[in-house]
Amino acid sequence: MANASGTRLRALSASTRLAFLSFLADPQWVIPSTIAPVVFGFAAFELYRYAGPVLVLEAVLGAAMMSMWGQTLYGSGWATGQDRELGTLEPTLTTPTPYLWVVSGRVIVNAITGLVGGVLVYLVVAAAYRRPLPVEQPLTFAVLFIFVLLTLASVGVVLAAVYVYTRYAGFIQNFGEFAFYIGTGCMFPVILLPFWTNPIALLLPPTWALDALRYATLPGYVGFSWGLYWDIAGAVATTLIYIGIAGTIFRRVEQHVLESGNLGDY
Repeated sequence: MANASGTRLRALSASTRLAFLSFLADPQWVIPSTIAPVVFGFAAFELYRYAGPVLVLEAVLGAAMMSMWGQTLYGSGWATGQDRELGTLEPTLTTPTPYLWVVSGRVIVNAITGLVGGVLVYLVVAAAYRRPLPVEQPLTFAVLFIFVLLTLASVGVVLAAVYVYTRYAGFIQNFGEFAFYIGTGCMFPVILLPFWTNPIALLLPPTWALDALRYATLPGYVGFSWGLYWDIAGAVATTLIYIGIAGTIFRRVEQHVLESGNLGDY
């Protein structure tokens, strides 16, 4: 058991390191994950700068989530797509280390890249505003900001698993990006949407985490009636479920490759 755990951690570390070096060698996502969200965040700030600090902070959150989710979504698609393109998917799946650990390293790098973009949005807007942004609980805000990133990563791992079964990952990414921005509350609170959409939104971990982040950030915010701590509990529960789903899908894929020797059916 100890050897197995050590092997998985080494695979995770190696995958993370390789993904980071690949990003440095070809940082094609710098514009969508960093520059574009800063531009959108600054534009939103200019629109709402005289409408009050709460709307300014809402604009910051929206642009920051754009960076974090966009990088996670597209990075997750490439997490398995690169192996398919390079012809290394089947060999990697047949190694002793579960493929989930390899993909997780790539998703971690993409999520961290998105986090850097989110922080840059906050810093640029805060500098332009020239006054402290009205964050009620700064420490809680920082912790929840990272927690939102983890919930996004859990969705990313599931998407990476699902992408093994489809050659339409690009279509799913382009369609899902804006639907996700709206459906999880990245751009504005989910409670502003029609009530029938709320149960669908609550199937996604970031919906819970973003509502918790707003409770800890926006003065006087009123989101889901159960409040901050149940939001956190819901986010933890759904994140664990998503990780379990991803693990189950990857185990099925690995079993298929071991039995047939290829993924030619997909």
